[in-house]
Amino acid sequence: MKGSIVAIVTPMKSDYSVDFHSLKKLFLFHEEAKTDGIVLIGTTGEAGTLSISEREDIYKFAYDNTAIPLMAGVGSSSTSDSLKFIDLALNCGIEKCLAVTPYYNKPSQEGLIAHFKKLASSDALIYLYNVPGRTGVDLQPESVDELLGENNIVGIKEAINTHERMEKLSKLLEKRKDFYLLSGDDPSFVEFGKYGAVGIISVAANIVPEVIKQISDLIQEKNFEEAALISKKYEKLFNILLENSPGPSKYLLAKIKMLENNLRLPLVKISEKLGKEIDEIYSNT
Repeated sequence: MKGSIVAIVTPMKSDYSVDFHSLKKLFLFHEEAKTDGIVLIGTTGEAGTLSISEREDIYKFAYDNTAIPLMAGVGSSSTSDSLKFIDLALNCGIEKCLAVTPYYNKPSQEGLIAHFKKLASSDALIYLYNVPGRTGVDLQPESVDELLGENNIVGIKEAINTHERMEKLSKLLEKRKDFYLLSGDDPSFVEFGKYGAVGIISVAANIVPEVIKQISDLIQEKNFEEAALISKKYEKLFNILLENSPGPSKYLLAKIKMLENNLRLPLVKISEKLGKEIDEIYSNT
């Protein structure tokens, strides 16, 4: 999967049950924006708060209610739980799975390699996801290099935005042309594109999907100058949406009547002060 991929929020009703009516509205919103892919139940989708049965219901509903290509979030701090989530996704017709590095327990690089190799023993197509700021562990490029030997591991979403990291990952493309580099950081997507990233799994695409699609298409065309100009215009919005995600995205989606602004504990609604800051940035883009 490549292009503009939204890390979609999980809409919730006032009783905190999943709001499938609003989820359908979001699918239509992204179909109109020509979004290239949807990640279900990732970090932005409040994955840690959803039960196994809710995951299954969301996978099934998405498969039945949108033609946009789907990727299932299957990350966990437990390898066996990730395998269960993969089985759920496959049973619901979703082959592509995004697996964040196991969080909290801080496995070694050897542990990370063993974890992802175990996931790759399934029938799913596994996309690695590295976001040390949330997980407390950093999957090193050398470990990714070793994982290239697993045919079912087909890409990585990288959230570290340094040129050094981008350069190291780009060199892996010389070994496997069918391995996809995906940005996990909206503000640095254009730079990562210069190093071979073929798409982004985006938080900002929840709010401005047509903008992320435009930037992504320009990167595919290697028109980095125009892509950078557009990205710069939206830089403040990109950055503030990443803070405490998915709170800011749900706040704005509620303002445009796409869903109710409800989050499950331990997440709570953003502060009034932050809301005013977001309103000002959003109105000026």
